[in-house]
Amino acid sequence: MRTIPARRDDSDCQVSEDPSAPLALRGTARVLIASTRAADGTYEDRTGPLLVDWLRGRGLDQVEKRVVADGPDVGAALREAIDAGIDIVITSGGTGVSPTDVTPEQTAPVLTREMPGVLEAVRRRGAEKTATSLLSRGLAGMAGDSFVVNLPGSRGGVKDGIAVLDPILDHLLDQRDGGGHPEQEQAGPGHQQDERAAAGSASAPTVDASRGATPFGGPLEELRIPGDPEMGPAQERVLVASVGEDAVSVAALIEAVEDPRCGAVVTFDGVVRDHDGGRGVERLEYTAHPGAADVMAEVAREIAERYPDTLVAVAHRYGPLEIGDSALACAVAAPHRKQAFVACDDLVDTVKQRLPIWKHQHFEDGEDEWVGALG
Repeated sequence: MRTIPARRDDSDCQVSEDPSAPLALRGTARVLIASTRAADGTYEDRTGPLLVDWLRGRGLDQVEKRVVADGPDVGAALREAIDAGIDIVITSGGTGVSPTDVTPEQTAPVLTREMPGVLEAVRRRGAEKTATSLLSRGLAGMAGDSFVVNLPGSRGGVKDGIAVLDPILDHLLDQRDGGGHPEQEQAGPGHQQDERAAAGSASAPTVDASRGATPFGGPLEELRIPGDPEMGPAQERVLVASVGEDAVSVAALIEAVEDPRCGAVVTFDGVVRDHDGGRGVERLEYTAHPGAADVMAEVAREIAERYPDTLVAVAHRYGPLEIGDSALACAVAAPHRKQAFVACDDLVDTVKQRLPIWKHQHFEDGEDEWVGALG
């Protein structure tokens, strides 16, 4: 039998010392990662931790994460969460157009009231950075008393989803529990002055993007610094995007993105380690799909579009590699360090998620196995 959520009362009202901070939420949440590769252990889930940290930061009592394979397992996990009376159920993954992307089809039967505006907002937000965000087919709505929403499987898509959901979750749960609509203040003699003050406050940057921590799930526009020079079209800012048998050199990628407009260069060097899952690794071989180079070019261009202040260089090697050899390397340059750090992190995660490349590991005990790219 379902547990009916308790109706809210005055004790649920939170008094915040910072009036601009979002109110703490009450209730439970479950994050469902729809990924066959993550479920079988060949791919590391990188979006679940983002969602769990955000939900816990909003004060939810219980937040748990589950990883399930694409397909019917998603529908079963959704029904289980709804039957358990979970207040917020967020899926990540399986919203695209590949044959295995069926999260929306598994979600549609459980929804009792759809909320198309939620995912429309997420797609619009993503499309400002990359047009392929419009291909996401996620759904959102109420399934009884549970709010269910499908987010993309990329970290960028999840961050867009968080930015859209964060300001509406409290009101959504309040409406579900019978609360009224927020009252609009009547315009008075000082209304125009107050409106101008609010507008000025809203337009002021909430973070200095050149220093300090990146706002979690914050709008990417906050990374732009007024007065910085234009960096040019996205396709011209991808200096290297390669997949090949030649050795990968971080130094060469740094040289490729050097530019007098940039005050920061952030690099990543993914090298072959000597262990995996508690077993010693002697060597490995990477095998690339014939279309891997095209995918790499597409990913690099998307990152350049998403972060318009960056110069991008990325390379992946295939063939036999020894312990300590570089497999994946990238360099991202930008006028300020925060822009470069965030873009480089997103670049590595997106390559890891989408590049069709596999590795054949040879262990010290004589056994071997094939695993997904960069597992």
